[in-house]
Amino acid sequence: MRQIVLILFAMLLISVGGCSANDDWVHTFTGESDKWSVVMEIRPTESEHTHVVYPFYLTKKMENDVTKLHFEAHLVNGNPSGNFDHDYLKKLNDKQPFLLFKEYPNLLSTDFPAKDTPKEQLEYYFSELKMDIKWTDDRGEHQEQIPLKLQKAP
Repeated sequence: MRQIVLILFAMLLISVGGCSANDDWVHTFTGESDKWSVVMEIRPTESEHTHVVYPFYLTKKMENDVTKLHFEAHLVNGNPSGNFDHDYLKKLNDKQPFLLFKEYPNLLSTDFPAKDTPKEQLEYYFSELKMDIKWTDDRGEHQEQIPLKLQKAP
């Protein structure tokens, strides 16, 4: 139940923040472990160089405070990654959804993915979607890889 609440909260934050005036469709992928919850969305955007955005949200589920974090998303068209130290980790340690990155260019096609992209095509295209997370807390260094799967439409 707690995981569902976290995912719904992340989706609410995304819908309130919005990415563009063209937010009439969204494809949501989720994954979780005992320590982390990851939500990735594919949203349209009105940008000359970016056809869609891939906002990734990470929510910490464990009790230990994270002092250092490295993440790497595995997408078909690249592997965006980043590092965060203590200055950026307060929100994450408060167990709030943390936006890792918002925009990532869709270099494969100007029209993929789209509102009417069949579910099977999305599942195939993103079948290897995963997030690598490496972090340090008071117990030492840790790492996990979390696969993400397409959420079923309501």
